[in-house]
Amino acid sequence: MSLPVNSFLRGPRWWSAVLLLAAAAAITLLPRPEAELKTPRFSAIPVALGTLRAEDVPIEERMVKAANVDHYLNRVYRGPDGDAGLYVGYYRSQRAGDSVHSPKNCLPGGGWQAVRAGRIALPLANGARPQVNLYLVENAGERIVVLYWYQSHGEITASEYAAKLHTMRDAILYRRTDTALVRITVPIEGGEDEATRKALDFSALVAPYLNQALPQ
Repeated sequence: MSLPVNSFLRGPRWWSAVLLLAAAAAITLLPRPEAELKTPRFSAIPVALGTLRAEDVPIEERMVKAANVDHYLNRVYRGPDGDAGLYVGYYRSQRAGDSVHSPKNCLPGGGWQAVRAGRIALPLANGARPQVNLYLVENAGERIVVLYWYQSHGEITASEYAAKLHTMRDAILYRRTDTALVRITVPIEGGEDEATRKALDFSALVAPYLNQALPQ
């Protein structure tokens, strides 16, 4: 099974689009130069997590350019209980019109279609339970559970509009507009609930290492 690389679905309501454009314009017009940030240290994310072992999967250069991503990690973790895909796309600056390539705003070239969409709480080791996006996608009878969220110096956000407002806040307070898109994919081999549980467990397992890997 080939896990989808980038993608998904519905457009925003008009008021959300206006809010997003207003936030983007405010970020672009801020006069101060951005702070110097370290490059993401993806080596901090272990290739071995529990019983899972990772294989790095390069993404075609044309897809990297289309996403306008500065740095990325794309891995498939394989284990006796099934596979889990991890994609992290890091955007250093969003002032020059380079914004996060949201999974729900485009359909994957491989034909994956969204069957269901919602949100779910992600239980973390520190007791926090941030909301993340939960999708079920299908292609030629194969189904995959997808979790994704936006992450900026330790803050997890499900909404792309809230993430953009956080970016505007960070631009004003900290002179930074960087953010990361994190996506977890798990094939449905038993049942949807089982795959969702595996995706949540894997997300909670990798979350502390994401904090180490991304600029704080």
